[in-house]
Amino acid sequence: MNERYDIVIIGGAIVGSSIAYFLTRGGRGGEVAVIEPDPTYEWAATPRSQGGVRQIFSLPENIAMGAYGLEFYSEFEESMAVDGEPQPISFNRGGYLFVSDNGGHEDMERNYHTQRDNGANVELLDAAALRDRFPSIQSEDVVLGVHSPDDGWLDPYAAMMGFRKCARHQGVTYVADKVVGWEGDGGLARRVTLESGAVIEADTFVLAAGAWSGELGELIGFELPVEPLSRDCYHFKCEQELEPLPLIKTEKDLGIRPEPDGFSGGLPDWRRGPGWSFNEVGGFFEETFWPLLAELMPAFETLKLLNTWQGHYARNHFDLTAIIGPWSGGMENVYVATGYSGHGIMQAPATGRAIAELILDGGFQTLDLTNMGYARVPANKPYREQGII
Repeated sequence: MNERYDIVIIGGAIVGSSIAYFLTRGGRGGEVAVIEPDPTYEWAATPRSQGGVRQIFSLPENIAMGAYGLEFYSEFEESMAVDGEPQPISFNRGGYLFVSDNGGHEDMERNYHTQRDNGANVELLDAAALRDRFPSIQSEDVVLGVHSPDDGWLDPYAAMMGFRKCARHQGVTYVADKVVGWEGDGGLARRVTLESGAVIEADTFVLAAGAWSGELGELIGFELPVEPLSRDCYHFKCEQELEPLPLIKTEKDLGIRPEPDGFSGGLPDWRRGPGWSFNEVGGFFEETFWPLLAELMPAFETLKLLNTWQGHYARNHFDLTAIIGPWSGGMENVYVATGYSGHGIMQAPATGRAIAELILDGGFQTLDLTNMGYARVPANKPYREQGII
């Protein structure tokens, strides 16, 4: 292991590995290291997620990042092949369906027009058209839906490991260690100290540690509004045979998608306090998730719960929108990509490209993400999705 690199990335899951891949794809990134304390990724958020990729947003940047993610992932198996070996990620264009079931249909319709104006292939469905297309949806609360047939989902673990494999093939060094200290002087970050006692210096640092980013930023005085939010996830089977379904999200925050042997889904509890928890919330499935699911789709009144697990959002409690860019007002050689609040997988390709452009070219070249920069936090100017998460 070198003691000095041109660029050090703190965090090696899908966002950090995407950044490493894009930095070295053209051979201009120099010596790049990724520091990741858990190379098994047992507790990482990425492999515990639903792996959805969509364009159904209200912010133009998020729509464009989703579109690029879809394009990138659709070609991932072949374009990310290493030494001729394809990297399958089970990419499935099963579509997305957002359902208005909580009085937000005006926001949904307005967002639909924004999505269309920004190039997304979306269709607005009234209650009758929605039930005709997806007859298992029977809730009387449902008044509107937006269907995006080009969207879909993938195997998040396979995509993460694919980025990592390509990055390593391009010369990136992965360091299995934990950052416990971060120092700077003269307005620049200089070095990180690792749990093993090793010290690594770099010209440029990128903080991409997901829900750990807040506490890691504190080591060098970088105040980030990012904290872990635990979310219970479920794998279950329906007793009845249903029509082919897209990934469904509702205004009541319910989310489910088809699996080869059933369905997976979850429901974030935004009232839940921040922090790490890998224990199921007792009664949440029976008292909250299942009733909402059965209300939306009565076929799920009978189901078989197969498995439960926990994942963590890197929750940006300032505005729930990712923070991507330089540490404005801080050390000028530090960049950040975090606070995705559940959107990290779908936005990882666009993030990797954007951070690489900032570092290697001095500015955004393909997609201007200035509005998503850190500067909005100290300026107290939230950049929040409207009527959607």
